[in-house]
Amino acid sequence: MPEEIESTQDAVITEEIPKEETGYMYSLSARAFYPKGIISQQPYVDAGSLPGDLTDISDEDYAAFFNPPEGYSSVFDESGPHLEKIPEPDYKALADKDKQALLDQATQAITVWQTKLLMSRKLTEKESASLNAWMDYIDVLNDTDLSDAPDVQWPAKPSN
Repeated sequence: MPEEIESTQDAVITEEIPKEETGYMYSLSARAFYPKGIISQQPYVDAGSLPGDLTDISDEDYAAFFNPPEGYSSVFDESGPHLEKIPEPDYKALADKDKQALLDQATQAITVWQTKLLMSRKLTEKESASLNAWMDYIDVLNDTDLSDAPDVQWPAKPSN
């Protein structure tokens, strides 16, 4: 909207006030976003922190960067801000890791009994039954099919 400015000669001058530019720009060197308008950039100019490599980014791309669609993540790298598809998890590798953790727990559970046997000490009936239950569990765990990952049917741990 034009603003009327009264001059010293009592004449009315109509001057168009420039509108502040809206939107955002990004800097690769700073890996940051900055407002587009000159007025909005002034604090950065005054502080000496406005990078010289500003590049326009569309409002749609800016909004998507901060609210990526499902299955995507925001990345700001040497090519600028963009979205990347999140890769599917490696369910087989995750299942292998879970299996190893379960085997480690089982091994820890039987360590005392194994030590007793190595020292030629006898186990109580309860200890012997527990050791056999854990050994059976380890056998079943080693035979567990991981091809259905992430829907692996893990065996139940012995109750001790």
